[in-house]
Amino acid sequence: MNEAQVRAIELLAQEYDFGWGSLHAHKVADLATSIFDQLSSLGLAAGMTLDDRRTLMAAGYAHDIGASARAQIETSPMPGWIEAFTEPDRHGEMAFYLLHKRLSTSSAERLLGTLTPGDRSSLLYCLLWHASPAMYVLDIEPLFDRSRALLLAGILRVADGLDCEHRLRVRDVQIQKASAWLRMLVRHFAPADEEIARAKEKSDILSMALCLRVFVQQIVED
Repeated sequence: MNEAQVRAIELLAQEYDFGWGSLHAHKVADLATSIFDQLSSLGLAAGMTLDDRRTLMAAGYAHDIGASARAQIETSPMPGWIEAFTEPDRHGEMAFYLLHKRLSTSSAERLLGTLTPGDRSSLLYCLLWHASPAMYVLDIEPLFDRSRALLLAGILRVADGLDCEHRLRVRDVQIQKASAWLRMLVRHFAPADEEIARAKEKSDILSMALCLRVFVQQIVED
């Protein structure tokens, strides 16, 4: 994605109040891109480009649009394929559906230009997988590059977990790598036990993408 396309996705997400608000969405986008940059510097994001980083940022902005009041209206009644969803919290699936629908309109091309199949696929599957560890594929959108989408979605899941309570308590993340594991050291403005626990739970896809065990822990500062 290019910068203009990221901005267009940000504006689209704003129409839905970013799901749970602008502060959470932008915090998740910032954490996700920081994690991406550190993984890249450690040689753990082979083949990833600046376009992928921007796709991840756009996904951060839009990942919760399915949780908005407007989304509830636009997805009711839901098409038949949504009836197959089994997750109790469907906002990831709803975000996928909403963005897929918007990207399929003629106005989307005027706003976004032409997204590459890879960018479109990675963006949509980041939204779908950020809330669920079940990495299923929907018939309406082909999965263009599984390994690419897996890494981006894995990063987004952890970043979302680090602000799961929408309290903006996490300051930043420092990543350390060893031969068989990755340690994510989290600095915070205030106690963030819930955020750390949720990020640990949501590190599953990132661990799979990197073939490394992922540990998430707080840095206790005096």
